[in-house]
Amino acid sequence: MFSWELSQQRASSCLIGIYAPPVGVSIDFALSFSALVKPALHDIIRVSGLPFGEARTQMAYQCLNGGYQFLFMIDVDILAPPETIPKLMSYRLPIVSGLYHQRFPSWDGMTANYLPCMFNEVRQPDGTFAKQAITNYTPGSLVNADLVPGGCLLIHRSVFDRFLANGIKRFFQWTLTAEEPQGKSEDFFFTTKARELGYQPMVDTSLIATHETHAQVTAKGLLPKL
Repeated sequence: MFSWELSQQRASSCLIGIYAPPVGVSIDFALSFSALVKPALHDIIRVSGLPFGEARTQMAYQCLNGGYQFLFMIDVDILAPPETIPKLMSYRLPIVSGLYHQRFPSWDGMTANYLPCMFNEVRQPDGTFAKQAITNYTPGSLVNADLVPGGCLLIHRSVFDRFLANGIKRFFQWTLTAEEPQGKSEDFFFTTKARELGYQPMVDTSLIATHETHAQVTAKGLLPKL
C-alpha cells in the first residue's frame, strides 16, 4: 500500500464506541450494527456498567490514547442507516450527529409528538433556559443545534484536545438533578461546553435512525416491531 493511502486511512481512523447495558443488545441492534459501513482503520469498544457521563468520557480517552482521528458513539437502542459513519465523516466537521426521535411522546396540550432529538436553548421570562426541539427544518439538510444527544454522534479528536487545553477533563458530565433542574444530561453538557469553546454541533437530517423501545420510533412516530 502506498504511503499516501496509509495517510488517508489514518486521517479517517475511527474508534466506534457502543454504550450498552450489562444485559446485552437486541437482535435488531446486532443486525443494524453489523450492516454499518466502517472505515478501513477502525476499532470497536463496548462500554457497559458505567453511568452515561463516565462511559462516554472513557470512550473519548480511548480515542485520544489510541491515536484515532474520530470517535463515533452509538447507543444500543439506536438503529442507524448503513452509510451513517462514512457520510458523517465526509463532512469533516468537529461535531455532527445523525437524527433520531424521542422514544416517548411530548404532550403539548393538544397532541403527543415524537420530537426530533435536536434542540436549541431558549431563554425563559424568568431568565432560565429551556430546551426546544428543532422541528422547522428542511429534511435532508445539515442543521445547527445547541444541544445534540450522544446516541449517534461523531466527534473529531481535536474537540477533546481543546477541552483538555481549557482544563476540562471530564468531557461528559450528568449535572441534571432534582436540586439543579437547570443541569444537563451528559451529552447536552458536552455540546454546551463545545459551543462555549467555539464549536457548532450539527445534525445530518438525511441520516434518520430508528430509536428502539419495546416498539420502534421513527420519523413516522411509534411503530410496532415486526
